[in-house]
Amino acid sequence: MNKRHFHHLLTRYRSGECTEREARLVEQWFALLEHDATEMTDVQSENTEARLWQAIQSRTGLATASEMVFEAPQASVSRRKPLHFFVRWQWAAAAVLLLAAFGGYQWYRQQTGRMAEPMAGEAPANLVSKTNNTNAPMWVLLSDGSRVSLQPQGSIRYSTDFQDNKREIYLTGKAFFEVARDERKPFLVYTGEITTKVLGTSFWVNRTEADKGVEVSVVTGKVSVFQKDKKKEANAGDLTGGVVLSRNQSVKYMFNSKIFTPMLVKRPIVDDYYKNAFVFDDTRLEKVAQTLEKAYGVDIVLTNNLLKNCLFTADINKQPMFTQLDLIAASVNATYTVRGTKIYLSGKGCR
Repeated sequence: MNKRHFHHLLTRYRSGECTEREARLVEQWFALLEHDATEMTDVQSENTEARLWQAIQSRTGLATASEMVFEAPQASVSRRKPLHFFVRWQWAAAAVLLLAAFGGYQWYRQQTGRMAEPMAGEAPANLVSKTNNTNAPMWVLLSDGSRVSLQPQGSIRYSTDFQDNKREIYLTGKAFFEVARDERKPFLVYTGEITTKVLGTSFWVNRTEADKGVEVSVVTGKVSVFQKDKKKEANAGDLTGGVVLSRNQSVKYMFNSKIFTPMLVKRPIVDDYYKNAFVFDDTRLEKVAQTLEKAYGVDIVLTNNLLKNCLFTADINKQPMFTQLDLIAASVNATYTVRGTKIYLSGKGCR
């Protein structure tokens, strides 16, 4: 705000045209200066003005609106003596500067309210925005050949050309990404305080219910999921307590606990090469486990070496992975548990 604007607002105050809030703030802050203001020396006036301006600066973005209004001494300020206040220009200017600072603080609070969730990165200006207001998934084609299946009520912001050394997407809601591989430009998805980084793969990113966390699930390739360190560039690969996920793996991150919880996806997808590989005829359990590991990209641990000797016979091609595991475990009198991203098969085994 320049002097012309100062003068305009002061003129409005003097003529009684400013708002009640503006008038109240001006009067309360002038109450601080009213004592012997006309008798101050030039040096005293400059010192007082400097202290007032320092106080205004220190309060911007720090004090609440109520504090800025009510911390002033409860002196009685009459509307009948505005000319007394305007004897010295510097006091008027200081008061208007306070109004400007208070207005800036109110704007800051509004913006903070809109962005209450922690953000992984500051979104640059001039981004394209897409929102799915329908009840069905909506595909969005990006300039690098990547595709985004935006789920209902989801929205993304992104650059149209990806001219920098990274491809950045800002996501709200849930979306499935098919990323075109480009090792020169990492693909980064920002969801709250979490960044998902890939070179070329397909994966889901979902903001969980009630905005409590983020879940990332990998379909193909590898994905890095981490908290964005604002002091470092994400394309440097900085992981702050993050995880690296392979296909059929998932991670849930909760905003309140700041903890990453890796797990397997609810319905693992088989690799196309192994779609018809689940026909076994007196096959050693060790080989059966290896087939599942390759088909789904999971780790299966036989907790007892004697389990390797057990034989399994069945055609389980059309069954989902966890049903396959149920049938395998039941046939050899064993049980399995899932811990994180690994599957543990336990039992007495066979001799």
